[in-house]
Amino acid sequence: MGSIENTPEGISSDDVIELTQALVRIDSSNPDFGSTPGPGESVIANFITKWLKHRDIECHWVESTPGRPSVVGIVRGTGGGQSLMLNGHIDTVTCLGYDGDPLSAEIKDGNMYGRGTADMKSGLAASMLALAGAKSKKLKGDVILAAVADEESESKGTEEVLRAGWRADAAIVAEPTEMALINTHKGFALYEVDIHGVAAHGSRADLGIDAVCKAGYFLVELDKHAQEIQHRFGDEKPETGAPNIHVGMIRGGEEIASYPATCSIQIERRTIAGETAETVRLELLEILQRLEATVPNFSFDLRSTFSRAPFHLPRDNDFVQLVSKHANQAMGVKPTIKGETYWTDMALMDEVGIPGLIWGPKGYGLHAKTEWVEVESVRQLASAFVGIVEDFCK
Repeated sequence: MGSIENTPEGISSDDVIELTQALVRIDSSNPDFGSTPGPGESVIANFITKWLKHRDIECHWVESTPGRPSVVGIVRGTGGGQSLMLNGHIDTVTCLGYDGDPLSAEIKDGNMYGRGTADMKSGLAASMLALAGAKSKKLKGDVILAAVADEESESKGTEEVLRAGWRADAAIVAEPTEMALINTHKGFALYEVDIHGVAAHGSRADLGIDAVCKAGYFLVELDKHAQEIQHRFGDEKPETGAPNIHVGMIRGGEEIASYPATCSIQIERRTIAGETAETVRLELLEILQRLEATVPNFSFDLRSTFSRAPFHLPRDNDFVQLVSKHANQAMGVKPTIKGETYWTDMALMDEVGIPGLIWGPKGYGLHAKTEWVEVESVRQLASAFVGIVEDFCK
């Protein structure tokens, strides 16, 4: 386990707002981003470990990727009850370019400002306090906190926690959702297509094949395909919205005086329930093979590079109803239940048989130059989490 020395003040705080402020004041920006890479999660993981130890809560350090730790805390039940995992990421996007002090955690007019206030240190704080509150309840089921690294990049943290064997009967990811319950969201799949030409001097049309021009045929067909999948479901749109596809980057050619030998196209496809990276790859392959058969000198390679599955939990699931009940009690109004277009770590848990929801505070300015969270919504979330833990794990 890493050192827990030299951690900031706030270890003794049991107030969700004070704890959020303590977490926000730790720069845990992801080292995968920024012209100057962020420091990563080690310091905030040390803080969380010390916070848990201060309360005599069992904790485990998970660091399969050196320098990218996650922390698992667990309050074990007496046996025979259902277990609940509260998952929250401890990294943020870069602090560079933030308007003002990204680590201030200043409260003004009912909002707390700073990088990570919404995404998602306030939800993490609510989860930590719900775990600590379970210690005195003598619940039958286990309550687990998964404070995970790297969600903003490749989600190494949740992957490593699951690979280490941590499981639960249900989970909540406290990403900011404006207090709506998110029961389904899209996945995504990334691909690279290389369109091949033949390099030659710019004056030798008899020798050269322009890979960039050949790529144009594919781009036109891809645009048609993008329109088709948007209307594939007619008026009966999925809760997440229709699937979508776009080209993120194109690279081709080395110099203006030569025929380009290769044009590389990077594609992102957002997927919905029932789709996989392989079904999407086959759709792209069909387009490319059709062009290969009809366009002279059209040649290609297609590669799948990275993917994450979509997530879905039926609205009538018992866990949805339980969380909705406690959200209603905390907010005084029935929560909205809806799908979203983005992806979260909930999909990784769903893939290993852990059903759950994404539910978190009213937060805004995610990944933007100013980020904030509504303080009252954080308090409501923390209150509801305590009730959910007691009800589900009783």
